[in-house]
Amino acid sequence: MGNAYPVSGNRKQYSSSVRGDSAWDQEADIERVSLVEENARLRALVVQLSNLVLRNVVDQHNTPPFMPARRLPD
Repeated sequence: MGNAYPVSGNRKQYSSSVRGDSAWDQEADIERVSLVEENARLRALVVQLSNLVLRNVVDQHNTPPFMPARRLPD
């Protein structure tokens, strides 16, 4: 049985370009930082929303029940 992946002269060039591609690494790092920042913003929004929901639930339990008003004729 022969070799499924024949050795070629381009092998060294390919491996060095994969390891030495600092532009790709830098772009990946920038995207990772952006995701971490977006995650932090979303977590802050979740905290704000949770506080609003909790505040409204507590306010509903502390206020008298809503009395429906009768609509006056136009």
